[in-house]
Amino acid sequence: MLDAKYRIPVILIFVGLFFSFIAGKNYYVGLGVIKGWFILPIVFAVILSDRLKKDYGLLNKIFAAMFASGIIVSMVGIYYRLSGFITYDGRLKIFYDSPNQLAMFLALVFLIGFIFMEQKTGNEEQVGISRKTMLLMIGQILITINLYLTKSYGAWLSIGAILTVVFWLKYRAILNKKYFAIFLVVLLFLLSWAGINKYKNIEKMGERSSLASRTMIWKSAGLMVKNNPLFGIGPGNFQNKYLEYQKYFPPYLEWSAPQPHNLFLAFWLETGLLGLLGFILLLLQFFKDNKKAIINNRLYGILCLALVLYFLFHGLIDTTYWRNDMALLFWIIVSLNLYLASGKAAENKKE
Repeated sequence: MLDAKYRIPVILIFVGLFFSFIAGKNYYVGLGVIKGWFILPIVFAVILSDRLKKDYGLLNKIFAAMFASGIIVSMVGIYYRLSGFITYDGRLKIFYDSPNQLAMFLALVFLIGFIFMEQKTGNEEQVGISRKTMLLMIGQILITINLYLTKSYGAWLSIGAILTVVFWLKYRAILNKKYFAIFLVVLLFLLSWAGINKYKNIEKMGERSSLASRTMIWKSAGLMVKNNPLFGIGPGNFQNKYLEYQKYFPPYLEWSAPQPHNLFLAFWLETGLLGLLGFILLLLQFFKDNKKAIINNRLYGILCLALVLYFLFHGLIDTTYWRNDMALLFWIIVSLNLYLASGKAAENKKE
């Protein structure tokens, strides 16, 4: 059964989905969105929450399975790159719809690998690197290569911001300010380098740059919100509405836009104002629980925080939730965080 703390947010999301679904009148696609991106992931999360109460060791298996899936995808990515199967602008996307969608998934498993590797190497530096840690490093290298080949600056910048948060949480009490300042300088240099390359790409592409296209999509989505502030436009209906709004923004720089490239705009448009409110309340409850989760298990608690922060940071310029795999991962993280915040998790850890 769904935990009482999350019932009101989830109810609000589904009530918002219902009214938006009726208002959008795109029933076949709307039902698919509701089933694939909400009902099935939430049901899975509830079942997982129940299983975790009986098997604490499942925590490590879940994160290991996520990381292993990232390695498998990365091995496929290496094959695609060596075979020349890339986009017209030299980016890797393999079987995903776009390089950015591939980057969203890889960024999550990159964070899992990085945080685990940082902890393991710290614990083993006195006794040597174990075989598992070596395999972890090799997998992390493969994932990093693929993440680089996507050329998704949004993913890179989000990872940089999240790692800053993670290092601050872990080392704020013991890290010499001088070393932390050096870390920030290096990070800012890397982010600036990424920004300069992005700016060069924008200059080369002129008005048809990815930034210009996103700006056009955001303007169109903003007008949709203005015209449909309460119920939105309906789940799975953005592409149709986006084409309808072409007349307001000539010339249209981007014709294919299944989502508004912003997590919160997507929730507002596809679940209505009630759904957006439910999502915000869900996030507030997550962060409240995460404080307890970090106390009960610092490694897993920080890991859950990092993964949700990625959804939010990258979600400012992309729709990180609105895919089957990403929706499932989001609710898995919420379920893990809820379990870690519970007293049961603390008891199981001691056993």
